[in-house]
Amino acid sequence: MPTFVRARKRVLVPWWVLLCLLAFIQSPGKTVADTKHDLTEDPIGFLSASLNMWSDTMPLGQLQNQAYGYLFPQGAFFALFSLLPDVLAPGWIIQALWWSLTLCLAFTGAYRVAEAIGVGTHTSRVLAALLYSLSPRVITTLGAISSETWPVALAPWILLPLLRVAARREELPWRATARAVLLSGLAVLCTGAVNAVSTAAACIPAGLMLLFFAFTGPRRGRAWAMLGGWLAACAAVSMWWIVPLLLLGKYSPPFTDYIESSGVTTRWLSLGETLRGSTSWTPFVSFERVGGNALVAEPILIYATLAVAAIGLLGLVMRSLPLRRMWLMMLLIGLVIMAAWTEPFGLVWESAREVLDSTLAAVRNLHKFDTIVRLPLVIGFAHATAQLPWPWREPANEHKNETASDSAATGWQQWLHPEKHPRAIASMLVLVVIASATAPTWSARLAPAGGFSEVPGYWHEAADWLNEQGEDTRTLVMPSSPFADQTWGNTRDEPLQPLADVPWAVRDTVPLVPPEAIRGLDGLRNSLTRGREVPALDATLRNNGIGYVLVRHDLRVTSRGDSLRAITSTLQDSPTMEKVAEFTDEDGHTAIQIWGAGPKELRNHALSPRLVDTTQVPLVAGGPEVLPRLDEVDSDAPVRILSGKNAGTVTDTPARRGRNYGEVVGAESAILAEDEDSYVRNLVPDYPVAGLPLTQTATGRATIEVSSSASEPYNVGGASADHSVNAMLDGDTSTWWEPLAGKSQAEWVKLSWKEPTDNAVLSLTGARVPAQLRIQTDTASSSVQLVPGETTRIPLPGGKTTSVLITAKIAPVGFAISELGLVIPKRDTGFDAFESSNPDSDEEAELSAEDIAEDLTPVRVPVVPNSSSLAQRWVFGQEIHEGTLVRLFTVPKPVKVKVDADTCRSSIGDPWASLQRGDGSDHRGLACGEEIELSPGPWRIDAKSDWVSLTSTDYFAPSAEQQKATPIDLNNPIDAADHDRIVWLPISVNAGHELRVGGAPMKPVTVSGWQQGWTIPAGIGGAVELTYPPQQTWRTGILAGGALAAVYALVAVGLAFAWRRFALTAPISASSLGNDLPRAAIGIAAAATVTLVSSWPGVVVALVVVAATLGAVFWARKRGDVVKPWLNVRNALIVALAAMMSIAGLVLAANPWPKDDYAGAGWPLQLLLTAALTIVACCSMLSGGGADDDTDNTAD
Repeated sequence: MPTFVRARKRVLVPWWVLLCLLAFIQSPGKTVADTKHDLTEDPIGFLSASLNMWSDTMPLGQLQNQAYGYLFPQGAFFALFSLLPDVLAPGWIIQALWWSLTLCLAFTGAYRVAEAIGVGTHTSRVLAALLYSLSPRVITTLGAISSETWPVALAPWILLPLLRVAARREELPWRATARAVLLSGLAVLCTGAVNAVSTAAACIPAGLMLLFFAFTGPRRGRAWAMLGGWLAACAAVSMWWIVPLLLLGKYSPPFTDYIESSGVTTRWLSLGETLRGSTSWTPFVSFERVGGNALVAEPILIYATLAVAAIGLLGLVMRSLPLRRMWLMMLLIGLVIMAAWTEPFGLVWESAREVLDSTLAAVRNLHKFDTIVRLPLVIGFAHATAQLPWPWREPANEHKNETASDSAATGWQQWLHPEKHPRAIASMLVLVVIASATAPTWSARLAPAGGFSEVPGYWHEAADWLNEQGEDTRTLVMPSSPFADQTWGNTRDEPLQPLADVPWAVRDTVPLVPPEAIRGLDGLRNSLTRGREVPALDATLRNNGIGYVLVRHDLRVTSRGDSLRAITSTLQDSPTMEKVAEFTDEDGHTAIQIWGAGPKELRNHALSPRLVDTTQVPLVAGGPEVLPRLDEVDSDAPVRILSGKNAGTVTDTPARRGRNYGEVVGAESAILAEDEDSYVRNLVPDYPVAGLPLTQTATGRATIEVSSSASEPYNVGGASADHSVNAMLDGDTSTWWEPLAGKSQAEWVKLSWKEPTDNAVLSLTGARVPAQLRIQTDTASSSVQLVPGETTRIPLPGGKTTSVLITAKIAPVGFAISELGLVIPKRDTGFDAFESSNPDSDEEAELSAEDIAEDLTPVRVPVVPNSSSLAQRWVFGQEIHEGTLVRLFTVPKPVKVKVDADTCRSSIGDPWASLQRGDGSDHRGLACGEEIELSPGPWRIDAKSDWVSLTSTDYFAPSAEQQKATPIDLNNPIDAADHDRIVWLPISVNAGHELRVGGAPMKPVTVSGWQQGWTIPAGIGGAVELTYPPQQTWRTGILAGGALAAVYALVAVGLAFAWRRFALTAPISASSLGNDLPRAAIGIAAAATVTLVSSWPGVVVALVVVAATLGAVFWARKRGDVVKPWLNVRNALIVALAAMMSIAGLVLAANPWPKDDYAGAGWPLQLLLTAALTIVACCSMLSGGGADDDTDNTAD
């Protein structure tokens, strides 16, 4: 092995300049949505808020999320540069500087790690370091969420000082060891804490390396001491964020249940994607990350990135690679961490995913562990390309036995005549591969789409107005949208967030509040998007703490956001709402409107604490989303308690639905049956409501299945509940079932029943477009033409059958079925002479009840739980539009009810409703204001209204005026009373809040389903004290932990400088390099990796490769290669490895995502790469014999 010396910093300067240039060309003049909008708009204000655990300003009141993690270094970096004038340091400049620093640190760290153990030449190390700093993970995350890239850049620096000491065979002064541990801890400190998992992932390579040397190294005692000291150092520098993190875990709502599931995060973690580094799931589902999306979709980039991995693997099998088995072991561990959970390849992927969605939910974004795979591969790349000629000079003294000028001359000669020098061709190809793999960087595709020059002035004006007017109230931002994507740019976070000093709220992807509070926001959204007058809208808003509604006109119009027109119509038509401010853009067009909820003296105190007698608070069986509907029904907005038990009012909420947590509009499916698939892969399919049973669809008669439904939560364009399976069975031709958007051909509906029949008649009513269908029973099939708006009746073909499959044989996009029926007639229907009939009259289209022997038409009816024996009012509605409202409910005792509906309040009049007993008897129509007697038992209601109420003539609930829920001042004592009372604030419930009255703690109670309240027992009065006790621990943890980290940093820097003569910066020579891992360890690790990552098919493939290898060695011995029979076998295996990786690259590039035959999801590619990994392991285990082979780090 050549002897290396440490490269001087000046030889790296040109590469730093290059990386800085690459950072600055990404989005010149445009700020982009990178991590947090606050970092470029108001970083100092953002960081100062991190010292408060609870924030009343953030939506509905919530815990600070991750703000403390930005304190150092990212937040401090932006805050420091924000002190400069905007002319010198606009937001995009600061972002580019941050990206430059990140890239340079990643590059230099990777270079120094390779250099530390003498891997490669200067050029090969530079190329490898470039590939690390511009790896697919960096390309995907740097511009959009650089907080995840930063730990990737620091990971080599955490490893480097430890590696320089632990990998040495000779005895070292204790100061050298201590200095290495201190410097590594300092790098851990600099990693920050925006994401604890990313920080931990950056530490894993260093931890693994220390463990390897602690078990197998020549200085195991030193390695164990270093490991203990390093863990202590990591704890010391991390305490400032560990304490807040633990408090968040205790007091935060379980928001990890409502974000991406493991089914999403692991879906693309096949061996192909994991090896090449395209492991982040976001580019597979979004076009926002331009560079990342190119990596998963463009064939040349796919092939190039897998070629980089192939070269890295080739380097790892070379016996001359220092510590080759250690790097290979690290790679195998990384592959298991990332790829063992992937469907259908992982051995235990199903149970593993359950763990990722529960116990290990915090780490289910496994792409954050990419460094464990990437670092060994770039080390292998540096080594594999070390012997290639380059047409430029290596730095002086790169090799002691070869001058730089000689190296350059030789390289030029070979490049000028590549036909004579295959290695020159190889080096050219390597450069092509590198240029292709990093193409998104130099083609300026790192920054996400939607950059902006500045936040428009009207947002600042609106925020200033609110900061003056809205101190004791909350402002609701509408229209709702998953992210803030405006016509002028994408901030991702709300533009109001860094500008507002007063409370505000918005319904975005996943507000960090309890699930019941999110449902409450959805209820407000439903009211505000009605597009017509909503009675008591102002009171409804104030009851939720909202005094103002900010209507933005600059939101980019997509199907993902609420309708601006509907919101404007609602506000204009509701007389209690008042437009109080308007702000225009530079062209004079309306940009923002602010509407006040009722009189100023009321709306400006919407967040004030309130006090009410417990006896005056009605109980409602329903979810928080139903309260705005009840306010509309009552034309009033009293405070209510949600409780299924003993409730006077029963509603049809919450309901069992599937929810697309990533969407706001069109996120919910139709009401599902108990055992029906929600198609949601989260463990929790919808935001739960504690203590309340769900309205679920009951099924009967024949069972019905469909290939897909537009009601599924992940339907493109949003779920449509009025296009669900239920819509085929509701008797309403204005609704219909249709498959998922874009699908038609071969979509199907299947009916099944128990008893065989041979004379059933199927009726189908078409919708939207004509279609030719195949009707297939157990014994025969026929075809029928379906015409929109017409009913077609088909006698089922063949003999006896227990099922019928209806398949779209020839159907354009838009295929749908409006109504479906299946009956067995008593007599000959006259259809047995032909296959189908399109009747010419209504009389011919229907069979009378007397003609029907049995009706097999499937029944699907949402059933409202019988949760209260004291129910006196039933209110049902369409929070999610269904077209026809159908509900089955239970009356506990005889009652006379009065009919009301939203149509009764309008010019439409009667609700077009009917009511019948659950057994189908006593069928009657309903008229507005009609009083009817209901006997105990089940009843079914069908209506075309948005809501219908059936209210007992004896029902009474206090109005808001009768409740006298008056605002109180917590600074003044509360007088004692002779009855229980409730005091509450319209902020989200959190276990950290504590209220004391007269020094005694009050019992918490939840008001309106999500608001923070307490019960004050009779006879209790006195001074009121509202506190948040965890706040003190939070602030102490940050400040004390920060002080500890600061002291550590000062000590580490001081001692590192004082002990600089003990710095081990020179590359480790071959004679000084410690033991590598034993071959047996690689064999065991490889077997475990193959089994866990590729299951039993992978094991079979691996056994075949191992058997072939052993057979080849045996054959070589038999042939007479007695000295090194394994050498030719190794060479053959290396050729096979290169061929397999090349084929794998071609296969994946030819069938990239999102093709239907995406290769990454198929077994052929997975098994091909499994074979390649097995070859790598076999090459690592083959040796030339001898006792010292396991520690051999010399060249062949």
